[in-house]
Amino acid sequence: MKNSTGKRSAAAFKLKPTMVFAGQAVAGAYIAFAATGACAQAEPAAAAPAPGAAASGAAADTQQVVVTGIRRGIEAAISVKKNSDQIVEAISAEDIGKLPDTSIAESLARLPGITTQRDKNGNATNITIRGLGPDFNGYLLNGREQTSTGDSRADDLSVYPAELIAGATVYKTGDASLMTAGLAGTIDNKLIDPLSMPGRTVAMSYQKDKTNIGLSNLGHGNRYSLIYVDQFADRKIGLALGFVHKFGRDNQVGAGNWGDGTHSGTTTDGTAFTNVKLPGFGSGLSVQNTHRRDDRDGLAGVLEFKPNANFTSEIDFYHAKILTSTKNAFLKIGLGGLPISNATISNNTITSGTFQLTTDPNKQIIADSENISDNDTLQSFGWRNTIKLSDTWKAVADVSHNSAKRVERDIEAYAGITSDDTLSFTTPGGFGIPQLTVGNPSAYTTPGTIVIRDQTGWSGTSAAQAGYDKGPTTVDKIDAVRLDFTHDLAGGMFSDLQFGANVTKRTKDRKADEGLLVSTTGGGHDPIAYPDGSYVERSVGGTGFDMLTFDPTADLWPGVQLVRKYNNDILSKTWNVKEDVSTLYGKFDIDTEVGKIPVRGNVGLQYVHTDQSSAGFQANVGSGVTLTNPAAGETTTGTRYGNWLPSLNLTGDLGNGNLLRVGAGIELARPTLTDMRNAYSASLVAVQNCTSNGVSVPCVDANGNPITVLSGSSGTPTLKPFKAKSIDLSYEKYFANKEGYLSAAVFYKKLDTFITSSYDSQHDFSDVAQALNLAPSPQFGYIGQYVTTVNGSGGNIKGFELAAQLPFSMVSPWLTGLGASGSYSNTTSSIQSPNTIGLNPTQPANGGTIPLTGLSHLNKKWMVYYERAGFSAFVAGNYRSEYVGSVANNTVGGYPTLVYIKPQRWLSAQVGYEFQSGWLKGLGVRLEGNNLNKPVYREADYSGSITNTNKTGGSVDLRVSYKL
Repeated sequence: MKNSTGKRSAAAFKLKPTMVFAGQAVAGAYIAFAATGACAQAEPAAAAPAPGAAASGAAADTQQVVVTGIRRGIEAAISVKKNSDQIVEAISAEDIGKLPDTSIAESLARLPGITTQRDKNGNATNITIRGLGPDFNGYLLNGREQTSTGDSRADDLSVYPAELIAGATVYKTGDASLMTAGLAGTIDNKLIDPLSMPGRTVAMSYQKDKTNIGLSNLGHGNRYSLIYVDQFADRKIGLALGFVHKFGRDNQVGAGNWGDGTHSGTTTDGTAFTNVKLPGFGSGLSVQNTHRRDDRDGLAGVLEFKPNANFTSEIDFYHAKILTSTKNAFLKIGLGGLPISNATISNNTITSGTFQLTTDPNKQIIADSENISDNDTLQSFGWRNTIKLSDTWKAVADVSHNSAKRVERDIEAYAGITSDDTLSFTTPGGFGIPQLTVGNPSAYTTPGTIVIRDQTGWSGTSAAQAGYDKGPTTVDKIDAVRLDFTHDLAGGMFSDLQFGANVTKRTKDRKADEGLLVSTTGGGHDPIAYPDGSYVERSVGGTGFDMLTFDPTADLWPGVQLVRKYNNDILSKTWNVKEDVSTLYGKFDIDTEVGKIPVRGNVGLQYVHTDQSSAGFQANVGSGVTLTNPAAGETTTGTRYGNWLPSLNLTGDLGNGNLLRVGAGIELARPTLTDMRNAYSASLVAVQNCTSNGVSVPCVDANGNPITVLSGSSGTPTLKPFKAKSIDLSYEKYFANKEGYLSAAVFYKKLDTFITSSYDSQHDFSDVAQALNLAPSPQFGYIGQYVTTVNGSGGNIKGFELAAQLPFSMVSPWLTGLGASGSYSNTTSSIQSPNTIGLNPTQPANGGTIPLTGLSHLNKKWMVYYERAGFSAFVAGNYRSEYVGSVANNTVGGYPTLVYIKPQRWLSAQVGYEFQSGWLKGLGVRLEGNNLNKPVYREADYSGSITNTNKTGGSVDLRVSYKL
């Protein structure tokens, strides 16, 4: 019988427990727990043909390995990559523990061809693989599909603390046994396998954080963990428990503007000017101070029972509780139509001057107090049983449940003074954040002089609006059952046959709730006093302007009440999606020779049947303010379809550490849940710009009534997935010292179907107009304009990736412990999407096109490290070129919005020492830094104008750990 892929991985796995143990002796408590799962991570990663059904047994054999620390982590990750039958990237437990990474997203972003989308707070949240956005990925924990707290499928990977994740593998090519595979790739995070450990481990750590370094207000926080791993009953029972708590407070300053307005006025000598640019202001200015709170608890556990070599039963769970809040103190002012006096003009830009503010609330400074909160709960439970039925048959049964719930609220209040004032500004160099002074500064900090006030017109009508309250509640659940069989084959090119089935049921509910905050008196228009506990926020946005502020809460405050809204974009954000997905698969593991070249790999086929449906509101409602719900109730529709997904992975061993890999197959990615929503809204819209004989005339009929046309939008519950044919080619050279390799890869994906926004100006509404009581003007009838999402024709994505990991000991033994790594990725795509920058799905696209969401043309990474005799250090850098990003929380409760995110660079470093002997053995101290280059996050609109700037500063952490 030939040596099967499964047998190869089992043999390789026998080395892992000692490697893990050695790694722990260097890295300390944080590293210890992460390192324990290098085995749990390495086995399924190396046995890629069955990642979802990997056996959880532990090899009892041990062999002393002297490589430790960062180098051990590198060696373990290289071993996973080398032994896999697929094209993969991996991070070992040591990588997670030793790098300055608080979540798995930060660590994955260091891998070739993979990058992260950092949010405006500087945190890595989502992962982009080979130029495709986060919704194109598959997300697994211990081989099982995971739910998400966001609006769609993409996991926020920051919810997984590094200490509780033993390792991770990113599959860049498909495999018939890989469930929920993504079109871009599949991320499988792994918890610990306690029976793979050589003995009891108790580890603890404490970390002190300083954040926002380089900003006026420093942030702070701490983090601690406790890890326990043990074996009982003569190693027949294994137990692993880990707990992590994080407490964080940080501060930011930001600036933004809207419009691209020019300004008029007079200079200091009285000279009049018109249409001169005012950089940083545009048609309106918004600056803010932000104070963030981030409290997280993570708990993971694994209980394993292995009474004999023929049976293993494992129960694992993961639980996370995340409470975050963001307090924003905004200074906002609309500048349209306000003249400037005493202006200084240089190079045709205004660098200083004075605005005259009136008593009109929309022509005065608005002191905006906002409080945003997220309350997230995640739970994952799995029970896997592996039984050897005979010498050649094995079966695995797995049941799982996981859920994610997010309660999100955004409450804000608008305030201002009740008298005229002046606003003077000076913009250093004509660019950057201006310095602001007002004529009566004490008025903005004194209760009674400044009041919470009605901003009538902000909702587009005469409805009062002194503030706003909004936010969705999202609940995502997945139940799954999987059954696998493996049969060893005697002789021939195929070493194993594996087949099985997986059934998942997923439901995701999103309930939106929005409303106006108005005064309890005066028909909602009266001023409202600041509540008790209000305080002064200093130098808002770094401008020198001080303002009175407070922390709005869901309980509201005296003198204010909530009036709910039901606009079309609000109703369409309430939906439910259900998916029943049944997968049958079969594959053969290949272990043969072609000529004299050993070849291994697998060939297989999946059949995936999907039954999907969505419920939502259908209503006669437009974008205008509607204060009563026009929808009678939710309606449901959906579709069923099947897909055949073949896959092939071949690895040729050319000798002397040279491998040539080929991967091919058909891949798919399911539609986003937002696009699948069964939300339908239609309304009558007044026609604009009527002409008669080439002359503009009023758009009214013979009776003087406005001429109207139908306008509507909806999601599409019958959408089919993105689908692509893919081929990958990779050459890899591995060095004998196990710490180094070179690789070069090319890939090509031909998308047969693609999902995009569609605008139809001649849509027939006759099937719904009467049901919604819509009667348009006769000349247009039931033909109108309609926005939705559709399955369209595809395009291609192609690119190449270069990576190197080089220990300097290859040059001289004197350089043992020193090394460097780097990667370069270049990705392009022929896909051009409609220009929906800054729009929501109910709005028609603007003119022009934009690149594929998530696609950065260039991604570069490098690291120089040292690890020897307990000392460790490294410096690492990361670069990502400009891309179109989907930003979920620019507007809480809103749709994910596309923006251009400007190029980003990040620099991190670490230095540490762990005692290797004596009574201090196991004690480690580490100083690490992230965002040390103090990167600035910038968003831009379609024209390239910067619309949002956020400075997060750098961070430094001091960590002390101890392992018993």
